[in-house]
Amino acid sequence: MIKYFFYLLITLVIVLTSCTNNSKNTILSPDQNLLVNVNIDETGRPTYSVVFNGEKLITDAALGLQMNGIDLSSGLQVKGMKRSTFTEQWEPVWGQYAKIENHYNQAILSLQKDDQQIDVTFRVYNDGLGFRYTILGEGEATINSEATQFNMTSDNKTWWIAPCWDNDEYTYQTTKLSEVSEELRNQSATSAHANSFACSTGFNTPVTMKTPTGNYLSIHEAAIVNYPGSSLCLDPQTLKIGMAAAGKKGEIAKVTLPFSTPWRTITVGKKAGDLIESSLILNLNEPNKLEDVSYIKPMKYVGIWWEMHVKKSTWEMEGSHNHGANTANVKRYIDFAAENGFGGVLVEGWNQGWNGWVNFNYTQPYADFDMEELSAYAASKGVGIIGHHETGAQVANYERQLEDAYQYYQDNGIHAVKTGYVGKIENHYHYDQWMVNHYNHTVELASKHQIAVNIHEPIKPSGLSRTYPNLLSGEGMRGQEFNAWSDGNALNHDAILPFTRNLAGPMDYTPGIFDLQLLNSVNKDYKKLKTDEERKNYPFKHRVKTTLAHQLALYVVFYSPIQMAADLPENYEGVDALQFIKDVPVDWADTKVLNAEIGEFCTIARKDKHSDNWFIGGVTNGDERQESLQLDFLDEGATYECTLYADDANADWDLNPTLYIITTKEVKKGDSLDTRLAPGGGFALSLIKK
Repeated sequence: MIKYFFYLLITLVIVLTSCTNNSKNTILSPDQNLLVNVNIDETGRPTYSVVFNGEKLITDAALGLQMNGIDLSSGLQVKGMKRSTFTEQWEPVWGQYAKIENHYNQAILSLQKDDQQIDVTFRVYNDGLGFRYTILGEGEATINSEATQFNMTSDNKTWWIAPCWDNDEYTYQTTKLSEVSEELRNQSATSAHANSFACSTGFNTPVTMKTPTGNYLSIHEAAIVNYPGSSLCLDPQTLKIGMAAAGKKGEIAKVTLPFSTPWRTITVGKKAGDLIESSLILNLNEPNKLEDVSYIKPMKYVGIWWEMHVKKSTWEMEGSHNHGANTANVKRYIDFAAENGFGGVLVEGWNQGWNGWVNFNYTQPYADFDMEELSAYAASKGVGIIGHHETGAQVANYERQLEDAYQYYQDNGIHAVKTGYVGKIENHYHYDQWMVNHYNHTVELASKHQIAVNIHEPIKPSGLSRTYPNLLSGEGMRGQEFNAWSDGNALNHDAILPFTRNLAGPMDYTPGIFDLQLLNSVNKDYKKLKTDEERKNYPFKHRVKTTLAHQLALYVVFYSPIQMAADLPENYEGVDALQFIKDVPVDWADTKVLNAEIGEFCTIARKDKHSDNWFIGGVTNGDERQESLQLDFLDEGATYECTLYADDANADWDLNPTLYIITTKEVKKGDSLDTRLAPGGGFALSLIKK
């Protein structure tokens, strides 16, 4: 009660201040639990502050930018402020929800310096806020920098990766803001991407924080169009936008006026799960621009991918006796997909150029790959081929062939493509304006050829899949493949990603590895070991640090409208746990986070968009847990067949990762289920309405 009255007092003070001083303006969320206060001081310097759930999260943070050498962050005059309220309910083509509410209070603050006017638009929702700049006028303009800050009021617990304009494939760190500098110095000393770090201390977004009082926030951006992606530079608790620039120093973007920047976003929540349930990033993007969405198919898929990572086969045909993308092998995957109800087969390494990763040709298959035969064979089985375009960072080469490449796929009945941008791009960063425009152009052009796109080594997602729903998914994080040829992903990795990278948009993590110790590839000698002591001391170089039940859970915990059953077909043979992957949908009507703490555990329930069935996934870090699930979200009076895939009593990620049990019983609304999560473990649950 004291906290409630304290919040009311803060609200009253801020509102009264804004009413009595024209230089101060407050924008409230519809539920009045989030407040944004904008101040223009006597020097004409604009700042903003944010209060959520009675706690001041951000204070006196700078606004503005530099354009054509003009400093539009100070010396500004207020020309007026327009307020409005907006509400709608819209239906995404695919997503975490069948319907999304878009309800916000908006204020447009018009500022002027000399003859230049700039508007700052704030949209304040119950679950966060976004703000952006609109530069008015005509003609061409050069944006030199942004002055935007996020001035944190406390030394928050933070989940972050390095502030790099070329790479997001880092292990997430968990530190206080005050501890970031030392950790980042250690990374920059060993990182191959250190020369593309935006600053010596900071992060890429989304960056997620927990305040000392227990509120959560995540900073990101929405609608990145014709503008570079940003990182955040930290000094010492103030975060300032750092922008990727290529070409002439001091120019981050050349634009045509009028021009609006991407939205700077802050998602907020009282619980960690509130961040996952938010639709803020999507709501800040434009509505769907595509008239034809018939070819956009959320699906589960398999593919010739993991076998190259575990060195069973190769991408290149030259000099290889085990080229993966040959006609017979692709047919094997097509048969497996058809038998198990998977919608697509990804084929990597089908085209010329893999020998040395130079001069890729996107319309010329290798001699042992018959595109026409395979397209016809896949169609006869009701399966789609997912094409692949790796650029090897030779983006100019890809641009020259782009129209022909998409036409080639369309002529062969291919409606989905995975693109890749591995490596350093000549004269550009992955995050600069030119590359942002390239990524967005590929998606727009693909839509004209009825092709959906899954981008790897991308610009980070920013909600553009609302506007172009053929942008199905992307990478932009340290994915499953790191488990095949590196030290692997940390035990807490999968309990961090839902609250960081996955907040930006769908992610193609490629779950479903059943051969967790890679026994069929690089660790064959492990099979010869007979005692627990020998197995414990075996020097695994490559492995997946989860249990099998944990891998099943990722199909629910990680969101993407396309999910890969990533392991080799032979590793699924005779394993009844495959049934969950066959059953679990990828397109949802509702999403509820049942239990979560970032980096520790995460349990999510999702309702199938095309039935009344629910599916639940839960993962833990390296700690064993007991979880009690309350099934309060089920339909009243209905009965569900509940199938639980859980860690065996002796399972753990290290010695016994593949031990699991399957139990089935009937449940109804209000029932509870108890299950054990092994160290590195998890569980998956299907609730089929009878």
